[in-house]
Amino acid sequence: MQKIQRIIQFIWGALLAVALYGFYQCPHAVAWLLATLSSSTPLVISLLLNDDQWDRTFFAIVVFSLSIVAIAVSFGQWAVVGTSPAWIALIPLSSLILWIIHERKSASRRL
Repeated sequence: MQKIQRIIQFIWGALLAVALYGFYQCPHAVAWLLATLSSSTPLVISLLLNDDQWDRTFFAIVVFSLSIVAIAVSFGQWAVVGTSPAWIALIPLSSLILWIIHERKSASRRL
């Protein structure tokens, strides 16, 4: 169980590194900024706020809404402005999928 959590955290870290590199290369593209936020938020929650005392539903709302906005902005910035590639949307999408897996494993561990 703990091994899966560490693998998920490592993948979040890798997604964050890609997003930070893209944001460094193109700081005027909001899609990179949101990709950075959508991959760092679940990583920070997983590392620092993974106790039973925290409200998991609030964290889920934050991660879901941030990821959905990041995906929409990524596609919008690609289609309308053309300043970023469309594959940036894979970063928040992957982060969201990992969050779902992480929470499913965390919920089974808490029960």
